[in-house]
Amino acid sequence: MARAWITDLWVKDAHALMPDGSKVRIAPTAAELKSLRSLPDHFRTARFMQGQRWRVGWYEHGGRERGRLFATKPEAERYRAELEDNLRAGRYAPPELAEQRFGQLAETWLGSKRRPKPRTLNRYENELAVHILPQWADVPINAITRQRVDEWVTALIAGTAPREYTGRGRARVKGPLAPRTVRHVVARTFGGALRYAHDEGWIPRDPLRRVELPRPTPSERLAILTHGEVEALADAAKEITGHQRDRAAIYLLAYGGPRVNEGFAFQVRDIRIDDHRADVLRTWTKDRDGRRIIGPPKTWERRALPLHDFVLAELEPLMAHQHPTSWLFRSNRGDRALDHKNWYNRVWRPALAATGLDDPELGLTIHQLRHTAASTAIAAGADVKVVQTMLGHRNASETLDTYSHLWPDRLDEVIMKVSFHREEWLRLAA
Repeated sequence: MARAWITDLWVKDAHALMPDGSKVRIAPTAAELKSLRSLPDHFRTARFMQGQRWRVGWYEHGGRERGRLFATKPEAERYRAELEDNLRAGRYAPPELAEQRFGQLAETWLGSKRRPKPRTLNRYENELAVHILPQWADVPINAITRQRVDEWVTALIAGTAPREYTGRGRARVKGPLAPRTVRHVVARTFGGALRYAHDEGWIPRDPLRRVELPRPTPSERLAILTHGEVEALADAAKEITGHQRDRAAIYLLAYGGPRVNEGFAFQVRDIRIDDHRADVLRTWTKDRDGRRIIGPPKTWERRALPLHDFVLAELEPLMAHQHPTSWLFRSNRGDRALDHKNWYNRVWRPALAATGLDDPELGLTIHQLRHTAASTAIAAGADVKVVQTMLGHRNASETLDTYSHLWPDRLDEVIMKVSFHREEWLRLAA
């Protein structure tokens, strides 16, 4: 049976010598304990009135004795009750682990990550440095409660939470954070470290378990272009640079739906003309030092994109007389793949300005061309699984969270079919 005990470090029992020579143990009376300053000397320990009075002692699994000091007896009793419960349930963690600062936990958690790509690790590090550690670095992990997290989430949404920008390359975001950013900071990065601590038994429960996070707003989620706007944007891109390549890039991004760094990582051999498919096998990413490298697609899953005839017509001139391993979207010199940041400044922003699509309210980004690709696919009758596969989402719920409102509700179809079946039943029952 797990056991913990409480020791009074200020007061002790005394021993009295009886007439027959025997010794008896004498405890101080309740009245004497109420007035400690007048307590008789024989009831006082060597550390009477020095330091904290109460000590909770216990044995860890394996027999090692541990202890912790408390100022009041109720505090010691509460700790002993929780401690014994954790010992019995197998949730016990040594105090130095349960009370470690979150900053120390964050270092341990980051050091355990083996699967994420360097770019993802960089995002974890950035969110920790800018948004999380300014709030939680010195807080013991067993003192992180749902109530404190709720208050922090509210401050993140309002833009009043502490932030710290140090080092190079960190974008300074002012004001409130977008709901999608709040969800990643809290659930993925902050929550990832806390789940690690919970899984290791360092904290008895995950304080994020019931925290409610904001949903992405419609304006944050979607910016969908019409066919005419895509056409105008593609024409503008070609006119700005004089290259068919840039017109083709707009078409592929807006109708195939790859992420821009997946699109710019296509090689000629990835385009299967007869099958009307493009195989997403790689993406441009960054290593821990910020250098551009080739890596696997996001979520590590390879997939195929649909290629319409009018998109293939734009791509085929880029493939003519090229080696299968040549980059599909090449720099002007022809020996390197396009860099999306360079393309954003040289092509994307001027094309938006030329077509009037640079309205700040619209906030159109290259990545949002995926929304146009998803929208046109849904309008053509694609179901959730098709769109999920096309966009490379981890699961169908991610697709539904973003695009569920684009699918027709089909309620009229339900009304018609239920009415038909009811009428059939009435006819047969007559």
